[in-house]
Amino acid sequence: MDTHTLVVMNVLLYVLYAGVIALNARMLGSAKGAAWFAGANLSRGGGLLLILLGGVIPVAQAVNGLLAVLGMMMLHFSFDELLDRGPLWRSLQYVLVGVMAVGTICLLIVPSHYPVMLLLACAIESVQVAATATVVFLFAGENIGLAASLTGASLAVYAFLLLMRVMVSLRFGTPNYPVLANEMLRFWLVGALVTNSAIAFGFMFLSSAKLRVELLWHAQVDELTGLLNRWALTRIAQREIARCGRAKGVIAVVMLDLDGLKRVNDSLGHACGDALLQAVGKALQETVRGQDAVARMGGDEFCIVLPDTGLAEAGMAAERMRSKVDELTLQYRGETVRVRASLGVASSEGCGLSWQSLIDQSDAALYRAKRGGRNRVVADDQIEAAEG
Repeated sequence: MDTHTLVVMNVLLYVLYAGVIALNARMLGSAKGAAWFAGANLSRGGGLLLILLGGVIPVAQAVNGLLAVLGMMMLHFSFDELLDRGPLWRSLQYVLVGVMAVGTICLLIVPSHYPVMLLLACAIESVQVAATATVVFLFAGENIGLAASLTGASLAVYAFLLLMRVMVSLRFGTPNYPVLANEMLRFWLVGALVTNSAIAFGFMFLSSAKLRVELLWHAQVDELTGLLNRWALTRIAQREIARCGRAKGVIAVVMLDLDGLKRVNDSLGHACGDALLQAVGKALQETVRGQDAVARMGGDEFCIVLPDTGLAEAGMAAERMRSKVDELTLQYRGETVRVRASLGVASSEGCGLSWQSLIDQSDAALYRAKRGGRNRVVADDQIEAAEG
């Protein structure tokens, strides 16, 4: 296959992938990075097309390198945006594009028979692609690890192909350079067909994987507080109960209900009540251990699962939570808003390794805390003692 055919095939694929990525983003309803990726493909395809026009347009070779580097910058931005990395290493990309722009202007003013632009463009592109591959490898996350690994590997291979072109360009002036350069160009074009296809599909796979992770996150998280919801807590609790059963361990559950939230909602509005729920959720997260799970069960009720925790230790943990909520103050429209909490504690020591039993017993303890004057902690053993 001759060079011109390979160039045309690459250009057509660039245009095709730009359209496919845009269509894929529209179908998924998630456009993160899609515009940058499509722009990157069109810019790189346009630069590659100028190779065919080198004999017609004098500045084609110079502009080709600049468009390629601009395209690589947009490719980096697309993965940054897709993986929610913000402006990570964007300053590096700006500097590299600036270097390429200066080199292009210098070449237009002082033309050279030496392949300066090819050498500079390939060197800069290799750094850009390596930076993008690093972003994909390091910041993709465990839930999309396979798609990230394949995409990052494709980017790394493409960076290596660019470095090979740099090495060949450095042999300019040797007797076999023309043949070597032509063979390298064809090899690079074939490699670009494969790697850029893999990168495009990798971007689509990452987009789909990210969307699945986000949907799963929304399915497990209470939108107002950012805590787990009832469904997610139940799954975690059942997994921990099964683990405790195998390890002969214990597990405790704390039910927490806010005292006075209805009064806040009635007097200051639900917006104030929502802000208070968010503040309480944050306070609870700051109070518990890393292995504990905190969820908003609905309304003003929260539930905390404490793995490997007996009733006595859970009671102390609940008291810390009560104290943390008691100290909490919220300034809302000039008003100082406070809330109290009643808590009920149950442990598998008293009701066995059953999620429903733990919930029922901690609910019963919470009810007794409410009846006993609120703003207090009642443990399951206190109920049994009172009933005895």
